[in-house]
Amino acid sequence: MIRLRHTSLMSAAFAALILLVSSSALAGSAASKTTISGSGNTIQVAGIGDLDARAFFARFGLKAAWIERGQSMRLQSSVARIEIEDDKRDVNINGLRVLMGEPAVERDGTIYISRIDAEKLFLPLLSPSSVASPAPPALRVIAIDAGHGGQDTGTQNKAFKLDEKTFTLDVAMRLRALLVQQGYKVVMTRTDDRFVELPRRAEIANKAGADLFISIHFNAVAGSPTVRGSETYVMTPQYQRSTSSPKRDASDNVRNPGNLNDPWNALLGYHMHNQVIDSLRGEDRGFKRARFAVLRLVNSPAVLIEAGYLSNNDEARRIATPAYRAALAEALAQGVRAYGLAITTTKTR
Repeated sequence: MIRLRHTSLMSAAFAALILLVSSSALAGSAASKTTISGSGNTIQVAGIGDLDARAFFARFGLKAAWIERGQSMRLQSSVARIEIEDDKRDVNINGLRVLMGEPAVERDGTIYISRIDAEKLFLPLLSPSSVASPAPPALRVIAIDAGHGGQDTGTQNKAFKLDEKTFTLDVAMRLRALLVQQGYKVVMTRTDDRFVELPRRAEIANKAGADLFISIHFNAVAGSPTVRGSETYVMTPQYQRSTSSPKRDASDNVRNPGNLNDPWNALLGYHMHNQVIDSLRGEDRGFKRARFAVLRLVNSPAVLIEAGYLSNNDEARRIATPAYRAALAEALAQGVRAYGLAITTTKTR
């Protein structure tokens, strides 16, 4: 598949396609039993309104065509391509793997998407100026969180004697230097090999008045040494289940501080994931949602990056090189630039 990469100019191109979308109220809570009802451009799935994907994306100039009739649909314009498949949460957005909160549903000759995904994922990506609330955040103070530290080594590659905590701090310090050069005030949750409790990390960012929070990590999976690639996480929207959750849970209905910025989390996460995948040229494991403590407790838009697997020996060797970590830091800095451009364009409209 040809990958249509998102560039810093695409936000402006998207803005040219804007047709304002009225804000709709979200469902109060999700029913535990899946039901489908309704007609026209909206149906009900598990108590949450779903929208006709053709009608929704047409507002942004995207034309619909079946890839496989009744199974998968492509929505495309001159600057965007989105591919959605029935009963799947995976969606392809300009060549990137993105996980929706709810699976798409095929019915009556079209595909429906969750209203929450429409309003808190696709809308901020396609038309950030159409986000009704909250207002676009400022971007002056950035908090960088080097994962783990002290007695908490994080993931490890014991054969090579590699600890995640060492590399997260190295990348964080490199990123700080790049962001300071761009004129940002940078706050660090740690600058040396010390243990910091997860709530304390969010507290540091909140007390500093951070406008953006970036948490840096590396992954591992036991018993699967071939697994590799990068994934990006933002806070799971209220009333949706996290990417790793097979079923709904009562915690899905709780509104956490991190949910205040759901649309901007999505915009931030997309730009960061795009830059990391494009720069590192690794496997795209997806832009996902989770209720990790740091994402749940921060007051600003926030993202958590898992930039490779230490449990994969080939990838571990790459992570251990200064060149890889420098490229990762630059990719994160480029992600901040792209996100900053998108919200600046929003503020000037």
